[in-house]
Amino acid sequence: MQKSAVIALQQALQLNDEHVNGALNTYMLTTCSQWLQTNAASAGALNWQSWPAERQAVLCLQLCCRQAGVNPGEPDGWWGPQTAYAAEQLAAIQQQGKPPPAWRDNFTTPANPNQWPLDREAELRAFYGEPGSQLVKVSLPYPLRLAWDLSTTVLSTQCHQKVATSLQKVLEQVVLYYGFDAVQQLRLDLYGGGFNLRAKRGGSSLSTHSWGIAFDFDPQHNQLKWNSSKAGFAGADYHYWWQCWEDEGWVSLGRSRNFDWMHVQAARL
Repeated sequence: MQKSAVIALQQALQLNDEHVNGALNTYMLTTCSQWLQTNAASAGALNWQSWPAERQAVLCLQLCCRQAGVNPGEPDGWWGPQTAYAAEQLAAIQQQGKPPPAWRDNFTTPANPNQWPLDREAELRAFYGEPGSQLVKVSLPYPLRLAWDLSTTVLSTQCHQKVATSLQKVLEQVVLYYGFDAVQQLRLDLYGGGFNLRAKRGGSSLSTHSWGIAFDFDPQHNQLKWNSSKAGFAGADYHYWWQCWEDEGWVSLGRSRNFDWMHVQAARL
């Protein structure tokens, strides 16, 4: 957990000034455990008592964010980008009395013509079935270079059958608008991965990659923790790229949460 997040948690717990120091020490870990016991109802059915103290502290932060009206994602005690984002929002509320202004004032929630489900495991299973099931091979409208091996080009990929037509439509519109030379110049052909049966980075719940409904592009220039000030895909040249995805209801974590700009998924936040 970042020092700034620990400070936000210490302030949320209304500790004395001497203990608002950003240190996740024994006193702080004990305080978090005691707070969870007092606020057990907030933790729901989670078996948090068996978790390591550091994970209990992250859960405590997540629940404090929720109490402040900030969404940290599913409260699971795992530190990840959405919890980090929520901690920043919580700190701003504590310091300014309100969340920081939206970094993209013109962002609107994309339409959802394909009725993609929420990014919650129960909803994903209900809509897409078991992780790794119903995968199909999709021919790509332009070749993709593997981001980790630029000498290798792929002409097809795997995805869930329910997103196959939409995926092809998006990429067809992209190459029609930009042309293949510009696609390469903008690194829209650098493929960072699709189907991968794994947990979310920094978490225990399954990634949307596990259903074959998420894709990463140009990870080197759009790293996980980079915000719009550093991520390549935040630039003006990529507006139509995102418009193509959003017209089909796909969600960009970069556009909506300002982190993980490489990632796009057929699941709503």
